[in-house]
Amino acid sequence: MAKTNSLLPPLNAKSGNTKPMGMFLQDTTLPELYEDYPFPLDEDYLFGTGSSKFLIRDANERDLSLYPGLSWDREQDLSFNHFKKKGLIDNPQFHQVNTFTVLSHNQAWIEKEVGQQLVWRGRGPLVVRPHAFQGENAYYYANPQSLNFGYFSSPFRRAPVWTCLSHDVVSHEQGHAILDTFRPLFMHTMDSDTNALHESLADLLAMFSALEHTDVVKQVYAETGGDMRHPCILTRFAEEFGTGVFGAGEPYLRSALEGPPYDKAPKEVHARSTVWTATMYDLLEQLVDTAINHESRAVEGGFEEFSVVLSKAVKWIKGMLFRTFHYMPPTALSMPMLARLIYEADVHVFPPKHAKFRDLAKEVFGSEKHRLWDEKIDLKAPDVGADFGQLKSTDPATLSRVIMKHAEDLRIPRGDSIRLLDPRLITTTRESDEVDSEVQRITEHYLEYAYEQIEVNRDPQTGDQVGVALYGGGTLVMDEQWKAKILASYPEVRKDDPEGNAGTVRAWARTRDRFIRSNRRAIEKNLTERDRPRNLKDPPVVPGCPVLLIAPEVGPYHITRRVCNLREHILNIRYKR
Repeated sequence: MAKTNSLLPPLNAKSGNTKPMGMFLQDTTLPELYEDYPFPLDEDYLFGTGSSKFLIRDANERDLSLYPGLSWDREQDLSFNHFKKKGLIDNPQFHQVNTFTVLSHNQAWIEKEVGQQLVWRGRGPLVVRPHAFQGENAYYYANPQSLNFGYFSSPFRRAPVWTCLSHDVVSHEQGHAILDTFRPLFMHTMDSDTNALHESLADLLAMFSALEHTDVVKQVYAETGGDMRHPCILTRFAEEFGTGVFGAGEPYLRSALEGPPYDKAPKEVHARSTVWTATMYDLLEQLVDTAINHESRAVEGGFEEFSVVLSKAVKWIKGMLFRTFHYMPPTALSMPMLARLIYEADVHVFPPKHAKFRDLAKEVFGSEKHRLWDEKIDLKAPDVGADFGQLKSTDPATLSRVIMKHAEDLRIPRGDSIRLLDPRLITTTRESDEVDSEVQRITEHYLEYAYEQIEVNRDPQTGDQVGVALYGGGTLVMDEQWKAKILASYPEVRKDDPEGNAGTVRAWARTRDRFIRSNRRAIEKNLTERDRPRNLKDPPVVPGCPVLLIAPEVGPYHITRRVCNLREHILNIRYKR
C-alpha cells in the first residue's frame, strides 16, 4: 500500500476526492523516503501534465519537446508504488510526476501560511521543465517565469543525476519563484542582503517542506536522537547533487549548522545566505531543546513526543517567517530588518502573555553568534491609516493620489524623476496558531508601494553621464480598524536620521555608498563591456557579483539579478566539519 503520511492534512478532507501522486522525500540516495500526495481534485484540476498552478512541459530550454507525458486526468494510478513497478530513476514520466507533486504539496502548505492563493505574474500555470538541459545545474528564470532542471553523468556515480528527482532542489527553485511573485522588484535591488535572503529563504522552504513529512521527521530522530545540534537530513542540502559534482569525500551541508555573524558575513550572496539560514536553524534547535528539557522531555518520550515538539516548533517558525512576506518592503530589505519584522509581526498576533517564542527569537537574533538585532531601524508608522480605510475605490489613480498626499510620511523623496509604481492595497484574513486553546482569525491591511528614481553616474569608458534606475518603497501594515502599526521602508531609515525628506535622502546616500563599496569593480567592468550582449545566465563579470547592469536601447540602465545558479549556490554554502 502506498504511504500517505504527510503531516499536512488533505486540503479536501471532507470529500476525499483526491488522486495519489508519488514523490521522493529526499532523492534517489534515500529511496525508502517516499510518499504519495493526495492531490485535491475538488479544489484544483489535472489536465495533461498540469494543473491551475503548474504545467510540466517536458522540453528543453527552447521548448523543443523531449519526452511525452501521461494524461494525468485519465490515468488511474500515479502512485509511487505504481511507478516503482514500471521504473523510477530513469523513467521520464515519473520524473514529471515527482516534480509536479513536490511543487503542488509545497504550494498547499505555503498558501495556508500566507493566507492567500498565489498567482504567478503571467497569471497562468508556472512552466516547469524537468529535463531542460544537460548540465550540473538547475535554475529559476524570472521573465517569463519558469523552473528549469538539469541532468548529468557523474564520475562519482553509476547512474545519472536528475535534479528534478531531488526534493531539496525542486523546493529551492520553487522558493525563488514564490518570493519573486511576492516581491518582483527584489530582482532589481542593489542590496546584497536581499539577494542573500533570496537564497536563504529558498533553502528554508526546502527544509520546512521536508518537515511536513512524518518519514523525514523519523529520519531526523534516527540521526540525532532528538538533539538537533547533530548533523542530519535537514542540514544536508541536495546531497546527491553535491556528491555527483564534487565526490563523496565531503558532507554537503546546507549551512544550517554554521554561518558567520552578520557583521562578518561575506559579500558573495550564496555564502552570505548562510547567516540567515544558520540563524533560523539555531532558533529551531533552541525551541526544540527548550521543549525537550522543560516541557515534554521528548527524548525520554521517544519519537512520538519528539515529533510533537518538532512539529510545534516548525509551525511557529513557519508562521512567523511567512507572515512577514506581507510586511516586507516591495523593493528590498536587510537581514536585521527581517529579524525586526518577525518580532513585530508576532507582537501584533499574540498578547504579551504569549511572548516567550518571540522573546527567544529576539535573543537568538541578538546573540554574539548571529548579531542580527538592530533596534535603530525605524519602523514607526505615520498616523495615515484612516485615509486609506476611507477609500471607496482602490483603482490605481485614486490610490496613487492618496499615497502622494502622504509622500513625506511614507518616505517617498521629492524629485522630478520620481515615478510611482503599481501601488496596492491588500487585505488578508488568516488563522493564527492556537492561543488559550482557541484559533484566532487575524485581519490586516497592507499598503504596498514602490517608486523609481534615476541616479546619475559617470560612464567609466566614455566619461559621459548615464542614468541608473533605483527602486525604493515601503509597506504600511494596518490592523483591522485601519490603524497603522508598522512602516517597513527601503532604503531603511534609522531612528537617528532627521525627520521627513532629509531622513530619506540620508538613507539613500547610505545605501548607494554601500553598494558602490561592495561592487565598484563589477560596476565599472560591466559598464565597460556594456556593448557585449550578456545573458542573465552568464557568469558574473566579476566573481561574486550577483547583478548585471543592463543597458536598454532607450532609457536608464537597470540593475538586474543574475539567474539563480544551483551549482554556484552549493559551492558557496558547503563547508567541512
